Amino acid sequence: MPHLRFRGLSRVIVKEISKTLVTTLAPVVDSPENHFVLEFIPAEFVYDGLNVAGQPLVEVLWFSRPQALQDQVAELITQALRAHLEPEQNICVIFTPLTGQQYYENGQHYG
Repeated sequence: MPHLRFRGLSRVIVKEISKTLVTTLAPVVDSPENHFVLEFIPAEFVYDGLNVAGQPLVEVLWFSRPQALQDQVAELITQALRAHLEPEQNICVIFTPLTGQQYYENGQHYG
């Protein structure tokens, strides 16, 4: 059920990486490809009353995994984005762990 939310990126980039990212991540996290959700969220970044360029941000909501696996997933997401961004662009990946009691599907929670 990994849910990836993309902000600070163009819709074109998110659509492009969606072609291969899930295929890359599914065996690493041991989750079927059709359990992934990729969401493009348009965002405006502001500072001191002005619109400013924001850094790409990927939020990953998922059931907790070991640190080494989380590190690997962060690196794979970063690599997928890096191919479409300027080399010096910072890329932020944030993990939000969920428990089965917090995740409901069709009104029923896991665990």
